[in-house]
Amino acid sequence: MKSNLNSRFTGVLALGALLALTGCETVPETRTVDAKGPEAVNTSAINSQDWSNAADQLVGSLLSSNALDNAPRTPAVLAVDRVINNTQLMVDTDLLIKKIRVALTQTGKIAITNTMGLGERAVVASEAAELEEMQSGKKQKVLVPDYTLYAKLIQQSDKGTKVTQNTYSFQMSLVQTKTGLTVWEEEKSIAKQTKRAGSVGW
Repeated sequence: MKSNLNSRFTGVLALGALLALTGCETVPETRTVDAKGPEAVNTSAINSQDWSNAADQLVGSLLSSNALDNAPRTPAVLAVDRVINNTQLMVDTDLLIKKIRVALTQTGKIAITNTMGLGERAVVASEAAELEEMQSGKKQKVLVPDYTLYAKLIQQSDKGTKVTQNTYSFQMSLVQTKTGLTVWEEEKSIAKQTKRAGSVGW
């Protein structure tokens, strides 16, 4: 009899614990924040805020430089080269380049060619040109870009007694294809400091 009471008591306790755990479980909350705003998560690496700020500043610099005013046509044809990543991070550089591509094409001054670019887009464009040539019987003329955009990411790390600073530099150059001359260059740097665990104050 005593054994049965103990078993029932243990069962009641187990059921109560299960109900308590279930009742305390909360559904995680998710909200949408501005990727450029102060509520976006900041890390020691490059994040969405950094991409947005760098893209905005680089495009603004290019457009205000009037480097495209002497283009042989409007819109000028631009080829975007692959971004060289010299940082210690696995960076999806398409995030930066895509923002710049969108901003430039929206100005109406730039049309970006994919026939002479790199990656999957170039392959697709090349195959489309070959198909058109087969169907029409006429050799398709390749549109030579007026400019090529080059970019590089560089990281420099500095360590103090309490703080580690990573400086990420975004370098971009606009080269006139016909002459090989660089008609515009810009560099934007973002320094991010991380306080070491156990340190008090900055």
